[in-house]
Amino acid sequence: MPTLYDCIVVGAGLSGLVAARNLHRAGHSVLVIEAQENWGGRMVGRLLPSGQWLDFGGQWVGPTQDRFLALLDEYGIRRFPFHTEGKKVLLFDGVRHEFDGFFEGFPEGEPPPVSQAEWQDAMAAWERFEALAQTLSPGHPRRNGHTQRLDNQTFAQWIEANTTTAFGHWYFAYMARTVGFLGPAEPSQISLLHVLWGHTCASQAEYPEAELIHGGAGQIPAKLAAELGQNLRLGEPVLGINQTEHGVEVETRKGRFAARYAVVAMPPHLAGRIHYDPPLPPMRAQLTQRMPMGCCAKILVSYDGPFWREQGLAGLGIGNCPWIELCADSSDPETGVGVMAAFVVGDRYRDWWALGEGESPAERFRQRRAAILADLADYWGPEALSPVTYDEIDWPSKPWTGGGYAAFMPPGVWTSYGEALTTPVGRIHWAGTEMAERWPGFFDGAVRTGEAAAAAIHTCLTAAHP
Repeated sequence: MPTLYDCIVVGAGLSGLVAARNLHRAGHSVLVIEAQENWGGRMVGRLLPSGQWLDFGGQWVGPTQDRFLALLDEYGIRRFPFHTEGKKVLLFDGVRHEFDGFFEGFPEGEPPPVSQAEWQDAMAAWERFEALAQTLSPGHPRRNGHTQRLDNQTFAQWIEANTTTAFGHWYFAYMARTVGFLGPAEPSQISLLHVLWGHTCASQAEYPEAELIHGGAGQIPAKLAAELGQNLRLGEPVLGINQTEHGVEVETRKGRFAARYAVVAMPPHLAGRIHYDPPLPPMRAQLTQRMPMGCCAKILVSYDGPFWREQGLAGLGIGNCPWIELCADSSDPETGVGVMAAFVVGDRYRDWWALGEGESPAERFRQRRAAILADLADYWGPEALSPVTYDEIDWPSKPWTGGGYAAFMPPGVWTSYGEALTTPVGRIHWAGTEMAERWPGFFDGAVRTGEAAAAAIHTCLTAAHP
């Protein structure tokens, strides 16, 4: 007879591994099935010969992300402060400025040296944005007249109505393309309600990028997987999930596996590709068709050392450059290696990926690399043109991810289908950072939803088999 597991977890990213580990610790039998040949989902990377780890996915943690911090502390994983000492660089409309401040929505420190009228335009709009965000109730947005009015607008429409200068317009558009819970995406693609909601539960004012991790975030999935022993199957996409009133059957190309419950820990659009019998409720099925992943490539460039610090620069650059709007010093002080992380997102990603179209793959890569290094040289000087290593991680091209940093809500989705986001379907529960009510799009959101799914199933199992 086949093994009957207490729970099958579909997806071995952070949320799925946390859910499986917690159920295993509670004494329940668990099987994890992962489509990719490796665990970790978006939490992957590589080790340089120098000992410097490169995180291809997320890498930062903030002081109020308590569930992820608890996970790091449990495994004895050390952190170090994100390097902020020195001037930051702003490149706006071809002019380079150095200043001792920062903004990604939430502003801090001294303002950038744009004109007073431009900065006041952005700050007046920011006050209106903050006030509007405070009108939302805690938790996921629920359908009412107020949320519908907000959900019917794009963020771009709000920006157009609330800013009058080119800098003020770019200030908020840049935020849409860099903040984790926003995809990233272009302002015209995102619901205003989604932006406001995300600001209330994952605010940049809480410093989510305050620290980095010695040895990289990519070490964490292996520690979680080690607790599961042999009950983790890799390289095995799930084709279907059938359920009855007594249990579920999960089908892959390699077999069928039975359990009392299932956790699907995947981005919604991927969860929607699985065949369900009986079919998903229509609101859940419609939701999975409407939550796209953000459009982002992450670039990691390493140097013999963080040479920008010798110039009195913090290594934090922002600007409306052709390709890179945000780049940040990601160097682990224990390795001495200089690492710059840069992001190509939204429409910039589309145009960057099309460079050299029709040419050989090698020539296309050369052109993409040259474009990135040219922007980095504008930020940090000619030394940026001669890296030791160059890695580009094209998240939209990865079939079992589909993009990064996370999924987002276009206009109308929250108030039409949002209530189906976390609602279990029979014996199937959902997990993943996109489902979080707190820190969606971040590691902490993934941990929270994995813990919540495990707790809910543990309650069901103990009630049925006390």
